[in-house]
Amino acid sequence: MSLLQEKKAALTVNLLLDAAWELLQHCEIDELSFKKVAEKAHISQRTMFRYFTTREGFLDALTARLYAELALPIVPEEVDALPSYIATLYAKLEAQPRKVMVLLSADLLPRVLDTTAKQRLQALEDLLQNHFSYVSADDIKKTTANLRYVMSASSWRYYRMHFEFDSQMATECGQLFVRQSLAYLKSKNASQSPA
Repeated sequence: MSLLQEKKAALTVNLLLDAAWELLQHCEIDELSFKKVAEKAHISQRTMFRYFTTREGFLDALTARLYAELALPIVPEEVDALPSYIATLYAKLEAQPRKVMVLLSADLLPRVLDTTAKQRLQALEDLLQNHFSYVSADDIKKTTANLRYVMSASSWRYYRMHFEFDSQMATECGQLFVRQSLAYLKSKNASQSPA
């Protein structure tokens, strides 16, 4: 494929993904069809099928695009930075609530969980293992799972929608949970010290 063909292909894919996002401002993901996306992008369905042969492939690309646009922070390299990480993470989610809700939909969430969520979980587990080397692998794994949950769009949404907390209260709840989890791991060192 020539450079010109590659640029044209990238432009077409971007047009289709842009059209899908525009449609998702007013409809749910299960209402999104190739026909609607192609019409919105002013591209024929036949052309769309050249780039996305299945709905699954299209949803994979849409998920990757929307997730990248959230620009979520990476897991910090120091455990002491985890409470401020919550503030940064929740602020990013707060800035794009519709995008978050679309990514949490039944059609897209499994794609997030199978890709970036696993990577972030591993990064967090590595951080805790490195910092709390004296803690059992089981305690690290359980704490990692709990921290990873509070460091997610699902938890942010739960605080904001179900508890109806404002953004500051949601952030403070997440930070409190992180501090309590870190205190638990730190206490394991004290409990292993000789009396």
